[in-house]
Amino acid sequence: MSQPQSFDMVIVGGGLWGLALAWHLMRDGKRVAVLEQRHAGSGASCRNVGRVRSIQLTQQLTLLGIAAQRKHARLSRELGRNTLFWRAGYMWVLYADEEVERFRALLPMLRETRCPARLLDTRRTLATMPILEGGERPAGAMLGPRDVIVHHDAVIYAYRAACVAGGVALVEQCCVSAVHVTAGRATGVETTHGRFDAPIVVNATGGWSSEVSAMAGVTVPNVAYRREAFVTESVKPFMSAAITFYRPTEGWFNQTLRGELVAGSITEDEPEGFNHAASPDSLERTGALIVRKAPRLAGLRVVRQWAGVYDMTPDRKPVVGESNLPGFWQFNGCNGRGFNAGPILAELCAKLMVTGARDSLLEGFEPGRFDAAPGAKVTIGDYYAGYTKARAA
Repeated sequence: MSQPQSFDMVIVGGGLWGLALAWHLMRDGKRVAVLEQRHAGSGASCRNVGRVRSIQLTQQLTLLGIAAQRKHARLSRELGRNTLFWRAGYMWVLYADEEVERFRALLPMLRETRCPARLLDTRRTLATMPILEGGERPAGAMLGPRDVIVHHDAVIYAYRAACVAGGVALVEQCCVSAVHVTAGRATGVETTHGRFDAPIVVNATGGWSSEVSAMAGVTVPNVAYRREAFVTESVKPFMSAAITFYRPTEGWFNQTLRGELVAGSITEDEPEGFNHAASPDSLERTGALIVRKAPRLAGLRVVRQWAGVYDMTPDRKPVVGESNLPGFWQFNGCNGRGFNAGPILAELCAKLMVTGARDSLLEGFEPGRFDAAPGAKVTIGDYYAGYTKARAA
């Protein structure tokens, strides 16, 4: 039997969050191993569109979104590779007066956080985004004119290359089967590549976070929910800002730098659980929904479809910090903001791990918050209601 390999930190999960955290810890002089069951970025990190928006429904998450954009703006310089950072803009299209009033109520908070968001009426919404002409008439929109899109593959490649060049032990095709616990603390993991020992084990597995936590005897409320998307053929640019809407059901679309339309929608009866299978139901539902919003897109041909998962928590906040098992750290719970917040959260988590200083942006993300609410459950019904609960938490 081979001898265990020893490190300062072992990170389970080689997606954006795991690689970004490893890169910061490596720069702090730590010996880090990243264990990935397939290849780097093969989970949620390669199954998204890299939106980095500042407009959020709570002050804390808005501040985090602004910090996330600043982090992404300097990533190419930090990592030495182009991440295809693009200030495309972001438009939250509203289809009911009730939605407009909810966003109007957010304006004082957005101004206080210096989020450059603007509430548009119907006329200005259509003038800003003419592709919506002829579709369901919007009641208005919230526009983030400087919000960002990055290319997920470019970001993952940049982090992967920087980690490997800096000496991070990236072990791909490596499945974790057990978390070792000695004298009441995590001390390493057992894998298909042997044992990896470390005084700190980090769970950065996204949609698998509850399963990996269970290996350590730690119970968490994280639940994976499937999210599907498709991409069309490339055409002449017809829009810049990415669009999201939540009525009558959640959907979104944007055009890439190559001219493709990327679009997705959800269904409220999506069963919980890990699922990477793309479905014809999603293709039909999303296509019909997008055409209702922007009829001129009806002629575009879909060329590819895929599915990923959101790692969701009951309060829609990430989980960052040491769990109730000493040495076992949680770094998960993206709630659909994985590419948005991953790089900045990695920087702040590394600082917490190395210095013990918890940045104010991490307040409320402690793993222990669910210990006092063992019955907390993830719900995916009404989007706004979920964030109302988050504000009350």
